[in-house]
This record gives sequence, structure tokens and C-alpha cells, in this order.
Amino acid sequence: MKRCAITGANGYLGKAMVRAFGEAGWVVESLVRRPEQLQTNAHRFVLGETCDPKLLSGVDVLIHCAWDFSPGTWDDYVRINVDGSKELFDLAVRANVENLIFISSMSAHDGCRSNYGRAKLRCEEQVLAHGGAAIRPGLVWGGDGSGLHGAIEKVTRRLPVVPILSGSLHSLHMCHVDDLARFLCSETEKDTALKGLYIAADKTPWPMRKLVSQIAAATSKFRIIVPIPWRLVWWLLRGLESIGIRPPFRSDSVLGLVRDGKLPDPNTYSDGFRPYDTAESSVK
Repeated sequence: MKRCAITGANGYLGKAMVRAFGEAGWVVESLVRRPEQLQTNAHRFVLGETCDPKLLSGVDVLIHCAWDFSPGTWDDYVRINVDGSKELFDLAVRANVENLIFISSMSAHDGCRSNYGRAKLRCEEQVLAHGGAAIRPGLVWGGDGSGLHGAIEKVTRRLPVVPILSGSLHSLHMCHVDDLARFLCSETEKDTALKGLYIAADKTPWPMRKLVSQIAAATSKFRIIVPIPWRLVWWLLRGLESIGIRPPFRSDSVLGLVRDGKLPDPNTYSDGFRPYDTAESSVK
């Protein structure tokens, strides 16, 4: 029976991966910060800490979903996320893991400004150099409504006036959390290992205003949408962070939405990702 190890297995994406691979008959090893919170097959893994040399023994597939959002500086991002991921990839190679998969982001691209995107891009380079695959999901939706999309839904449900970022921003491409898990499960069942860079999202672009309008319509509530210049929002959030206040939305996330690099050609997007539908999201 094949074994799949998943870092960040108790997170939004990780839970979907555990469920999909478990239903497909795989033995799933959950690599998490607090293994005592899970019932079976859980082992301690923390980015930035030394890995147990036997952590990946007997593993056929490694899916690296874990990410630490706490670093405030670029040096900390590199030390924890980039160097921590490299140690994991090196261990996977030594353990002869057949499929090495890193969950990246569409914020990772040439010219990206955010620390998050730059760090993800570094990790992509590492996993590709190790002969593995880097997966860039779009804005993930569905499931329990976590992540950025879940935060947008909550704000739209609660506030009569919904602020959105304006300026040179990306249109969003959507990726259902279960589609992503099934895609990886199906690809790793093949005889050849998954290698290279994949864009995992529906090809249809969604401007933020359109997305918020659709969510508002699904809740049958009237919402006033107010565009706010992204630079103003970034400076405000950056100011709060500089005095030790951690707002729910990070300044670095704003930079991740800025159109500061070349977006992927739509023809490179992977097949099998459903069009966005608020009826299937977590909107109630």
C-alpha cells in the first residue's frame, strides 16, 4: 500500500489532501506542529526546525503544504520557510521519495514584490532542482471556507459597505480545494513522477469587484462596494504592523495582489478545475 506524507495536514489545504488520499486507499502520514491533536499517523514537523532523519522513511509521495506566516522580515522568511523547505526536500531525496510536490502560489512569479511570493518562488526553484513539482493554485475556495476566499466571504456577509482594493491588481483565478486534492491524487497514481510547474486554477479571470458582487448576491443582501487605493491600504497595514499590531489582513498580502509581474499564459492552466460557483462555496 502506498504512503503519502502531507505537511500542514491540519490546515485548509492539508485537510483536503488527507481526505482525498485516504479515500483513494493511501496510507496518509500527517506531518504537523502538534501531532498529539490528531488521532493516528501523525508526526511532528515544524518549518525551521531540524527534521527527524526517519521522518520520510517508506514514503512514496510528499506533499508540502505547510507554511509559516509569522515572519515579519525577509531574513526570517528565508530562515524558516525557504531553508526549512530545502531541508525537507533534501530529506525526501535521501529517502528516495518518488513524488516530491510543493504547494506554491500564484503570488510567486518573476518580479513579485511580496515576501510571501518571493519565498514561494525560492522554494519552487528548490523543488524543481530536486526533480519534483511545484503547484500554483489560484484563489482556493470551497470546503470549510477558510483561507483568503473565506475571509472575503465573511467580510461581505457582515459589512453593509465592503471595501475592495483598487489599482493595478491581478484578476483572480479560482481553484476549488477538492479539485486541487483530486488533481494531485490522480497525478500521483500514474507510473511517472509528477515534475515541473503547474498552474492549478480555472482559466476564467475574476476581478475582485465581480467576486464580491457574486458573494453578496448569494447572501441575498445589498452591499455597497467601495474601491480603496491599494497603496493607502498597504501603508495603513504596514503602520499597524510596525507598532506591534497584527491586523487580520497582512500588508504583505496586499503586495501579493499587485500586478507586478507577468501572469501565466491561460493555456498553461491545468485542466479539471471547475468554474467558480457561489452555490458551492461556504456562503450561507
